[in-house]
Amino acid sequence: MSDHARARSRRRGGRGRRRGQRDGRGPCPPDILYHATTATRVQRLRETGKLEIRGGRPVYLSRTEGQAWRIAHRTSDEPRVLYIDVSRARRAGCRFERNRQGLWQVSHVPLRHVLNLCEGFAHQASAGGVPVYWGPEGPELLLIRCQRRHSATWEVAKGKLEPGETPAQTAVREVREEIGTHLELEVERHLGAIRYGFFCPDGTPRLKTMHLFLMRTPERVTEFSPADGEGIVDVDWFTPEEASRRIAHRSLRPLMRKVCRELGALGCAEELSDSRLDSEDTEDSEHTEDTAGCEDTTEELGGGDATGDAVGDLPEEAADPTLAASG
Repeated sequence: MSDHARARSRRRGGRGRRRGQRDGRGPCPPDILYHATTATRVQRLRETGKLEIRGGRPVYLSRTEGQAWRIAHRTSDEPRVLYIDVSRARRAGCRFERNRQGLWQVSHVPLRHVLNLCEGFAHQASAGGVPVYWGPEGPELLLIRCQRRHSATWEVAKGKLEPGETPAQTAVREVREEIGTHLELEVERHLGAIRYGFFCPDGTPRLKTMHLFLMRTPERVTEFSPADGEGIVDVDWFTPEEASRRIAHRSLRPLMRKVCRELGALGCAEELSDSRLDSEDTEDSEHTEDTAGCEDTTEELGGGDATGDAVGDLPEEAADPTLAASG
């Protein structure tokens, strides 16, 4: 190798970054993080207009809602858990970092990015599915293409739960309605749930919980009548690798990793590595940030799984300074 080539290689290496890092700042956080606090503290936050701890100490955040509730219940005051819209807070300049204990922390968050402290807040539950057809050349996944405000993006068929429906029933119904044909579907398993915040056209905030299912179909239907009234312009089959490249929504990237792992366990010969998935930087229809290095946001709701979240291993004062010093 020439001296010039070696120098160029060193410069390129200096500009590189390890997988899971963004511009030297470390991994980017999930779309939603949770803060354990109290009703008394919430009233004080409303007066100041931002979530922060006196003395300039960091605000600690949990990765799962169940873990945050366990922290909040350590106090004698009425417990509260706040939903932090991390995506929008980051775009507004808030910097989230992961500390040595595995917790996310931030110096402060304006209350406009705390979803359940905004006027008109409500939860929204939805469900969707990824139909899989096992053909002679391996599995294929069915996706829909939706026309959004700025562009058309490939997505997973999904929709809101109707009264009396289970998430699995909603997922099957929504897939059939959105592709426009009665595809025979068997729900294989629940892949988990993802959460993200968004605002309705009237400006009211929502925390969406989307349950996702892996489905098997015995037929590779090729004639569809997409629900154009819902903005769906196309339906098509893709290999797992192609599907992962097409998916634009940053919150669905962890799902595609999980789908590929599930297909591998079921006999798929080709399983995508996380590095291949993380290398794709695609703009999403609801979040404008790219997804390289983002933490897996798939969450088993209600279980309070503390895996990957060290809050429960810390003393109360370290786990949440607001509980030790709410003044």
